[in-house]
Amino acid sequence: MTDINSKQYWDHRFSTDWVSAGGHGQTRFFATIAAKLMPDWFKDLVLREQWSICDWGCAEGQGVDELSKWLGVNSITGVDISEVAIEKAQGSFPHRRFKAQSLDDLDDYDVIFSSNTLEHFDSPFDVAARLAEHTKCFLVLLLPFQEYDRIPEHFFTFDLDNIPVCPVPGFAAVACRVVDAAKININHWNGKQILLVYARLSALGDTRPDLRNFFIGDDTYEAFAQERCQSITQQHASERQQFASQLAQTHSGQAATNARLESTEKTLQDVCAELDAEKEKLTRSQATLAERDQALVELTRAISERDQTIDEAKQECGALSAEIASLHACIERLKIEGEHCARLLTEVRAHADGVERQMNTMLRSKAWRLRSAIRRLVGRA
Repeated sequence: MTDINSKQYWDHRFSTDWVSAGGHGQTRFFATIAAKLMPDWFKDLVLREQWSICDWGCAEGQGVDELSKWLGVNSITGVDISEVAIEKAQGSFPHRRFKAQSLDDLDDYDVIFSSNTLEHFDSPFDVAARLAEHTKCFLVLLLPFQEYDRIPEHFFTFDLDNIPVCPVPGFAAVACRVVDAAKININHWNGKQILLVYARLSALGDTRPDLRNFFIGDDTYEAFAQERCQSITQQHASERQQFASQLAQTHSGQAATNARLESTEKTLQDVCAELDAEKEKLTRSQATLAERDQALVELTRAISERDQTIDEAKQECGALSAEIASLHACIERLKIEGEHCARLLTEVRAHADGVERQMNTMLRSKAWRLRSAIRRLVGRA
């Protein structure tokens, strides 16, 4: 089971059943009891000095609001371990001050007030001693008194024989009052409540509380408390009536909203039908796109084959270009050789012409000598 004094436990309570269990009304009820039981001299000091006050364990803030009204001050800060409670308190009472803090992180105040919290601890006055460390002047406690049949969340029964006069050195009780809360409103508490006012003795100054601050029961207060409780009940009834009116307006608005929702639903159905038609068109388009994709694949393959053919043709052209270049080189060599042969032919022809002229000359010379010889021979005969 989660520790009842843990942040997790109270976050869960304030998130679930706190309101339905009457937490708001009970918190405000206890604050009203405490404000009335406080001695007049103490309330005069609070108002005159404008002391800083802490409501430790403030729940969702109703006690802070009630105490501020009764004491006539705006210097009360509500402190609770539960961030859920503090968030709700700040939302309900934006003009009040609230803090989410553990006891270890608590700030110092002139007065620390705590209502119906210490009974949740096995050793409540050890907790009171820790609260006193942060108290400059007064520590005020409202506690269930003589609760012999405790509810499950309560672990300690406060009675005359276990409430110390001096809870810690330097502090002493200066006021103690008891009221039977069941006579005021049994729905909020079926039993007695005790208010304890502890003072830091060094902070009392000229204040000298007397024994009138210590007594059990207050019939005059109970009559007043019953009147105040009736007033609170009427206020709650008015709030409930206002809430019912708001709820009726909400229902009316909800009916209009439902009509709009039905119209919107019809529109959505029409839109869905249009979307289905578009979806069918899209399906057909997707089929066409698939065919186009297939054609594109085939075209891509044909282009790839064409590119391959082009690459092969380029390679063949490269080889032919190399052969043509080689032929050009051969032609150039043949041209050079032809020019050389032409020169040789010219030289041979020139030489042949010379030889022919020499032979002709020689032939004419031999023919002349032959004719001459024949003539000589003929002449001898």
